Amino acid sequence: MAHRKNDRSAIWPLACIYSQRFNAGKVDREATLQEFLKSVTETIGTQNVTEMHKCSAKAAKLRNVGNRHFLDRKFQDALACYNESICFADPNSDQLAMGYANRSAVYYEQDEYEFALLNIDLAKKNNYPEKLMPKLLARELNCKQRIAGGRSKNATPRTRMSVNVDTNPRIPFLADGIGMNYEPKFGRGLIAEKDFNPGDIILEEKSELCGVDFNLSYRNCNHCSSRFNYSLIPCPTCPFMMYCCQECLEQNWNLFHRFECSVVTKLYSVSSLSSMMHPRLFFYGLTQFDEDLRAMMKYCEKEINGKFNPLDLDYTNSNRLELFKAYHNTQPAADPENDHFFKILACGYYVVYLKNPAVNSIIRTEPQRRFFLRSLLQYIRIGFSMASYCIDAQGRAIGTLTPIDSLINHSCDPHAATFICSGTIKVVLLRPVRRGEQIFTSYGPVWWEEEPSNKTPFTCRCVYCDRGPAGRRWRALIDRDFPVGAVDDLQKLHDIALRMDFNNTAKLNALKQFIKKHARHYPERNFGTVLDSYRMLLVAMNRTDVEALERARAWAEDN
Repeated sequence: MAHRKNDRSAIWPLACIYSQRFNAGKVDREATLQEFLKSVTETIGTQNVTEMHKCSAKAAKLRNVGNRHFLDRKFQDALACYNESICFADPNSDQLAMGYANRSAVYYEQDEYEFALLNIDLAKKNNYPEKLMPKLLARELNCKQRIAGGRSKNATPRTRMSVNVDTNPRIPFLADGIGMNYEPKFGRGLIAEKDFNPGDIILEEKSELCGVDFNLSYRNCNHCSSRFNYSLIPCPTCPFMMYCCQECLEQNWNLFHRFECSVVTKLYSVSSLSSMMHPRLFFYGLTQFDEDLRAMMKYCEKEINGKFNPLDLDYTNSNRLELFKAYHNTQPAADPENDHFFKILACGYYVVYLKNPAVNSIIRTEPQRRFFLRSLLQYIRIGFSMASYCIDAQGRAIGTLTPIDSLINHSCDPHAATFICSGTIKVVLLRPVRRGEQIFTSYGPVWWEEEPSNKTPFTCRCVYCDRGPAGRRWRALIDRDFPVGAVDDLQKLHDIALRMDFNNTAKLNALKQFIKKHARHYPERNFGTVLDSYRMLLVAMNRTDVEALERARAWAEDN
């Protein structure tokens, strides 16, 4: 299948091609890895995917599309187009500078003066045309005057959404009193070693292993997944990847992107989803072994310790090699329904990565190539089994893989809510957790939704989904009557929610008090409604804090 040059929409991902073939019975799902490799190699050979490159002419066209969105006041669409234009623009070209300047105009209209100033500075540093400079400088002066006049939006950082209980001395981003257990039903999991309350933030873990959906590549940082209000900078070489700062760009290049950059369009042809995170685990390990593939093979070909406990590591002085070993020693959950897709992805990535001289010069011999293929399959299995995903309304996903968060199992009856913000995973308890309980979060539906918004891509084993006697007894509790006192308190909560003189913090505290007071009546349908309100308010407050932190960061970078 031929594809048009510089047109990403014409690429039909390998995963979609094989999905059709599996459904039509043209490919045996039970084929061996080597049989899949032969088929995938032939398919990629017929795709004829051409690598996309920087192109200022394309950048100009994209910028003009962004201008039309700007005139229609469709500011988010305008920013996405300007970002794609910035990514395609040649380094140090006027198109690059004009993309930044156009972005500053959007921020000015949105009263985001800190971001406007940051982008004006980027335009000036990238050869902005002198004949257009007076208009840019006038915008810069207006921004400064409005900030000085107090017309800026909130740029005061808060730390409300940080761990708010005693922390583990060896893991400063994890609450003290959290351990790991192992159960045949769920595998590894996090367990409470003491009682916890609703509102306790028990985890705030940064991730260096992110996978951003290719359809979000002009909206989110390719390293930490931060949106940074769309104010991203491009990879200087390829037209796909963007970053929220120079530090993320450099770290991503050193750890992963140098192995991807020259074949990134072909990698998109393997899978358009955030599965890029999975092969990145291989290169994360390779860089920690100083690109000594023999040393990596010697370690990785030992028997995997499936019950390895990442909580045993000392994260006050951790290094990336130890983190890689923690990832590697994860025993993924068996997923026979999807393993044929995992093999297709592994073979696709294998074929494409070896087209990059930076990879081919390291992985040279046949044993090394067999190790590479086996590792890709293993890390794809680990990633799909252990990663956390944030999926938007359009189905676009951001995935993250971290040693601690990966221990939290899914349940449609969760104790906690998980937030992925700017490369940091935060876990907040929605309801009390008693000593000895395993702590669950939800990676999909929750029982209190009348129409679950999405389904899990795996077989859920939680109590709500249990079709046996225990599950039936638990579900029967949902429709029991709420006590009179609880109903009265529920009405008070409703009244508080409508009061304009109560800020979000006061409303959050009222919800927490209700949940703690009436926890003995859980599960119950009204209680589920309260939990949903609590979760949604946490989402809103966290977003407000992130926006304030991003404005402060934009202001700091410009000064």
